[in-house]
Amino acid sequence: MKLFKTLKLILLFFLYSSDIFATEVPQFLNWESKYIKLNPQIIDSEGHNAFVDIYVNKIAKSSYVNSSKTFPEGSIILKPLYADMYRKEMARLVVMKKMKKGYDPKNSDWWYGVYDETGTEGWYTGIIKSCIHCHETARKTDYLFTQSVMFEIREFIDFEALDDS
Repeated sequence: MKLFKTLKLILLFFLYSSDIFATEVPQFLNWESKYIKLNPQIIDSEGHNAFVDIYVNKIAKSSYVNSSKTFPEGSIILKPLYADMYRKEMARLVVMKKMKKGYDPKNSDWWYGVYDETGTEGWYTGIIKSCIHCHETARKTDYLFTQSVMFEIREFIDFEALDDS
């Protein structure tokens, strides 16, 4: 009986700590051509311990560029992470997606993902505590470090080209 209860607790822990209840893990196929790249020069990201580029979907573009205090539902931000500033080898793709109200209200309803370079294999997805722990320091800009990033790249952005995206 005790063994059964222990197995039941382990199973419940697994179910509630995984994404098994999610309808499916999203894929981000052809992300380089489907999303808008904001930075012309690579960014040194201390938080990710890597060099990054920043891609956004059309829903997130204006909010990101203007360092908005909130992002609309459906906003997607992708960051390919590179070991060096020459983009020789991508280590992983990290993703944030603004979900429907109520997904994770304590953390502004952001979904997080860590993927392979193709954007198809999600290694970690959902409410990722380590991502939240870092991003919660940027609560004022909806858990995104847009102010520091935009300050760094603003002089290099062609805003007219972004408007065409």
